[in-house]
Order: sequence, then C-alpha cells, then structure tokens
Amino acid sequence: MTDPTAQQPHDDPTPTHPSSRLARLDAWVAENPWHPRFIPFLFYIMMLVVVSQLRDWLPFTYPLTYTIQCSLVVYLLWRYRKLLPELTLSFHWLSVPVGVGVAVAWVWMGLWMVETFPDRFADQGTESFFLEMGTTVGWTAFVLRLIGMSVAVPLFEELFIRSLILRSFHRFRPTMIGLVQVIQDLPLIGEWLMHTSIGDKADRHPPVFGPQFKNTPLGALSVFGVAVSTLIFTIHHLPRDWPGCVMCGLAYCLLLSATRHKGLGPVCWAHGITNALLWVYTLYTGDWQFL
Repeated sequence: MTDPTAQQPHDDPTPTHPSSRLARLDAWVAENPWHPRFIPFLFYIMMLVVVSQLRDWLPFTYPLTYTIQCSLVVYLLWRYRKLLPELTLSFHWLSVPVGVGVAVAWVWMGLWMVETFPDRFADQGTESFFLEMGTTVGWTAFVLRLIGMSVAVPLFEELFIRSLILRSFHRFRPTMIGLVQVIQDLPLIGEWLMHTSIGDKADRHPPVFGPQFKNTPLGALSVFGVAVSTLIFTIHHLPRDWPGCVMCGLAYCLLLSATRHKGLGPVCWAHGITNALLWVYTLYTGDWQFL
C-alpha cells in the first residue's frame, strides 16, 4: 500500500536531502552487477558529446572539461570499488609485449586502411584541434589526453568490455533469451513480442544477464562471448580502426584468460601501454589520426 505521506514532500525532508539521494543511488548501483560496470562507461560516452561540442565552440575549454570528464569517471570507479573486485591494478609481464604489439599492429592496420580506402580515410587526422588552442593550452590538453587515455580509459573500458560484456554474453542461447526480455520492455515492438511464442518463452525464463555474469568466471572465454565483446568494442571506434579493434579484442581476451588470477589489472596495463604508445607515435610523427 502506498504511504500517503509520500505525496506530501514538505512533511518529509528526506527525499530532497542530498545525502539521501546519494544513498538511493548507491543502493540502486548495488542492485545489479551491470550498474557499477556500465554507468562509468555510459557517463564517459555521454560526457564525450558535451566535451566535443564545447571544444568545437570554445577550444580553450577542453583541458578543463576533459579533466572533469575523466575525474568523475575515476570517482565513480573509486566510489563503487567494493562492488568491482575484478578491477585491480595488478601487473603481469605479459602486459608489456601485448600492449606494445597491439599498438604496432593498430598503427600498421590503420595506415593500411588509409592506403586501401584513400577516398574515405585519407583526410582523417590530418589536422588536430590541439593545434588550434595555442601553445600553452594545446600542450596542457595534449598531456591531459595522455593521462586520460592511458589511465582512465583502460579502467572503465576493460571493466565494461572484458568483464561485464564478455561474461554476461558468454553463451549464445541464454543471451538470445535475455535480448528478447530486454526488447519486451520497449514500446510497440515489445508489446507485439509479448504475444508471440518467443516472447512467452522468454517471459517464463528467469532473468539472464545478471545470473550469466555471476556464473561466468572472469577470463572464461567462449567464441560467442569474445565475438560479441569485440564487436561492441569495435563499433564505438572509427571504421578506419575496425581491423585493429578486432585484433585488439582478441589479444586482450587471450591476455585476460592467461592472467585471470590477477583480475583485470594486466589487461588494463596492456591497454594503457597501447594508448600511451599511440600518444608517443602522434608526438613524434605529427600524425594525429590515431589519437
């Protein structure tokens, strides 16, 4: 039964109290293993739009907005660290050759794509907004970009891709049932799907993605899980980088499997090394297309 006092917020100050709102957010994040692993990734992508728009309008704002973007993501990871036991900083020597190898292959494949499809990709990266900011602001932004792409990005991206997605989509059949369950919550198509035999079967099936995540150990690989996680990793990169993304996804999955006893740490280190080397490549060649 609904509490009648809930409709009288002036009688109960709790709903408007900042600490209470934060407590409710914390409780919601802890409800489902997807929440603390997806929210930092989603927040970064959403902030990317804001940061890019402000950068194009007022280039000098980029160092501040980019710092805020990365800092808030790291704060979310820190705040919910107890819900993320796999997110470690453990190092493994395999991180170095994998990170270096992926960086070299990424550049080589990217250049090959530019040479193979010059009409589509040859003009990408020829100029950079860093050059439009002036010396001081431009170099500040350039260094901050190194820190963000080699520290913050590997943490939230590996947590989302190589932990959440790789484990939640481990098996084909349960994943398909889980997708039907998600689609049923959408307007129009969901209502139609509910009245089909497929929808009825999904309705009678327990929730999929949370249990499949919990029942799949970190680093356990399946062809389907690796394919889906690599696909999701690929689609939020430029088409020029897709061959590199596929190679990168396979290499990082294999590294995770080999070093699973250390958590996500070795993969995060490899990812950070790759991104740092792409930054160094940009610095020494003046070729901005991989930054």
